[in-house]
Amino acid sequence: MWTRKLLKTNAKHVLSRSYWQVFLACLIASLLCGTIELRYNVGSNSASSLPQEAAQLASNQGFPYSLLLPYLFTLGTLAILLFLFAALCWTILVSPAIQVGLNRYLLFNRTAPARLGMLFSSFTYGYWNTVWVMFLLNLKIVLWSLLLIVPGIVKSYQYRFVGWLLAENPGMDASRAFEISTMMTDGEKWNIFVLDLSFLGWNLLGSLLLGIGVLFVQPYTSTTNAELYAAMRAKVIASGYVTEAELQGAPIDF
Repeated sequence: MWTRKLLKTNAKHVLSRSYWQVFLACLIASLLCGTIELRYNVGSNSASSLPQEAAQLASNQGFPYSLLLPYLFTLGTLAILLFLFAALCWTILVSPAIQVGLNRYLLFNRTAPARLGMLFSSFTYGYWNTVWVMFLLNLKIVLWSLLLIVPGIVKSYQYRFVGWLLAENPGMDASRAFEISTMMTDGEKWNIFVLDLSFLGWNLLGSLLLGIGVLFVQPYTSTTNAELYAAMRAKVIASGYVTEAELQGAPIDF
């Protein structure tokens, strides 16, 4: 039987020897999986003056500059579409693999210092299966959310451990991963929800520093989630629903 206090105590014990390593791993994963704002400020003053100078030059020479506007609009539209397509590909093909890699890192770090390169291990072990299962996971949650917000939230808790199961067994079938996660969260969703709420104060405190402080809280929440998965893992093994061998899957050399 797990408690919030026990999970957080275990997480603090792990972080006492590896906080900055976990911080770096979470930071890298956040930068690669989250939305990174790109700013093009270098030389902005000189760059912004170029269109005006070009327009003035074209006007002085009697060039019908307005004829270029449809072409510029088309190029701008194509650039936006290409950017959205690239962002979609990154979200589907890269972010899930890094998230599962972070889960694997956190699981290994529970007992011994883990290698930072483990963040990218999913690109080597079971990559396409990981991408496919995580795509189905996100699709299921989105479709349930279209009905109402609450069903989407419930399903997100029901399938919370799919990414953690893939971290242990990259080749696990999608349907089996959803089944085991459902068994893990059966009767536990409210307790897990309360566990998430218990970090609300920390996240609010971190947000006061322009949101930067949240980055320093993430190792604590992520390590606690690793402890939660370990507790739910022990639960389903004790119930006889799965075996230790099935969850471990094929041995992976890191």
